[in-house]
Amino acid sequence: MLTHTTTALLEGLASSANTTAWRLFDARYRPILTNFGLRLGLEAHDAEDVAQEALSRFVVAYRAGRYDRSRGRLYSWLIGIARHCLIDMREQRRAGAAMPTGSILDNLPDEHQMTLVLEAECEREVLRLSLEHLRTTTRTEPRTIEAFELLLNRVEPGEVAARLGMSVDEVYVAKHRCLRRLRPIVEQITGEYEL
Repeated sequence: MLTHTTTALLEGLASSANTTAWRLFDARYRPILTNFGLRLGLEAHDAEDVAQEALSRFVVAYRAGRYDRSRGRLYSWLIGIARHCLIDMREQRRAGAAMPTGSILDNLPDEHQMTLVLEAECEREVLRLSLEHLRTTTRTEPRTIEAFELLLNRVEPGEVAARLGMSVDEVYVAKHRCLRRLRPIVEQITGEYEL
C-alpha cells in the first residue's frame, strides 16, 4: 500500500538521491499513465512509451524547479506532459511515415477530454488499490469480497448468488459490508494521490 501523501512524496523527490521516493512516484503514476494511453486507443507498447517519456520529462522538469503546486494539481501537470509526449510521438511518426492513416494520434482528444480520461484512470487505480487493501489487511471473507467485485463488474445479484452459492440477501449484505469497510480506505488512498 502506498503510504506517502503526494506532499510528502514531492518533498522526497526534491533530492535526486532519494531513490525510494522516485520508485514510489513511478509505482504510483506509471500504471495510471500507461492505462491513460491505452484508454486513448494506443497500442500497449506506445502507451508504455508515453508513460515512460512523461515520467522522464517530469523528472527533468521537477529537478529544474518547474512544478509549482500553487498553479494546479499534480495530475494537471502530468496530463500536460503526457499530452506533449503524445503530440511529439505523432510528429515523429509523421516525419518517419510510420503512422497509419486513421491512427489515434491523428485524432487526439482536447485537453479537457484527456483530463477526464486521466481522472478516470486515477479513480480506477484508487479503487484497485483499495480493493487490494481490503483483501489483504481486513478480515473480510474472500467470498464476501468476491460477491462485491462481481457486483462491481455489473453481474446481476441473482447470478452472483448462484455462482457463489449465496442467497440474494447475502449478496446485498456482502455489498453493504464491503462498502462500509472500503469507504475509509478509498478516502485515505485518494488523499495520497491528491485527486
